Amino acid sequence: MKIIVTEDSAVYRHLLCTQLADWSYSVEAVPDAESALSLVVAAAEPVLLLIDWELPGMSGLDLVSKIRGLQRKHYIYAVLLTARADKTDIAAALNAGADDYLVKPFHEQEFRARIQVAMRTLALHEKLVVANEQLETLALQDPLTDLMNRRALRRAFDRERLRAQRNRSDTTLMLCDIDLFKQVNDTHGHATGDAVIKLVADVLNAAARGSDLIARLGGDEFLLVLPETAVPGAVILAERVKQLLDGRGELREVAISLSIGIATMSREDTLQQAVERADAALYAAKRAGRNRYCVAGSVE
Repeated sequence: MKIIVTEDSAVYRHLLCTQLADWSYSVEAVPDAESALSLVVAAAEPVLLLIDWELPGMSGLDLVSKIRGLQRKHYIYAVLLTARADKTDIAAALNAGADDYLVKPFHEQEFRARIQVAMRTLALHEKLVVANEQLETLALQDPLTDLMNRRALRRAFDRERLRAQRNRSDTTLMLCDIDLFKQVNDTHGHATGDAVIKLVADVLNAAARGSDLIARLGGDEFLLVLPETAVPGAVILAERVKQLLDGRGELREVAISLSIGIATMSREDTLQQAVERADAALYAAKRAGRNRYCVAGSVE
């Protein structure tokens, strides 16, 4: 967390920066509100902003109002510094969005205490930011495999469809299902079943490119969205997945194979429409004996 001092008096800037540096705070000073606003916009961390009310150009009060209109992840704690001590001025500052107000000249111990309060408040805000990010991750991530879940896939698919439409490029889907997975659970137990699901997720990650989208749809079913890929490229990936599963170094005591349905999506497809065609190919692969892939259109 950093402190930005906004003060047009060079003497006051020096005094404030020296005092804050003595207390081991990271501080940056600017002489006007426009410069402070630029620093705030560029900051990728919480900021404590100490602002003189009377500034050239934009006033400190106007600066606070502008800052409160910004959309920022990290909080800006704003303290107005002024010689104005009238209650109406204090009310105006707080109503404009200031978190605190100090009347010059201020007592050193009070000043330090207000800074400490500000830092504690910023630390609490930052904990909330981290907690919200963790909740967002949990909302978009399958907890067993760390792959995307359905919700995250829908978001990513919409972006990919728009990109494919702009670039007029092919996008192909691979729908994968673990063969006879119920027998794995019944024979080896659910802990082993979970281990199989995680292993398959790892294999799909290892086989796919960084640009490919991989999601666990639920249970033992996975979906890969392959940008800029036609059917031959998806077939190569399906073969690679099979080789990695066959050559695995763990869970050798468990028979693990995949049935895979491959479908190229049209640029007008919804996710559901594209998945339905891949699903039809997947069931064709299962009817043909499992542990294989089928391509939509060639099996209908």
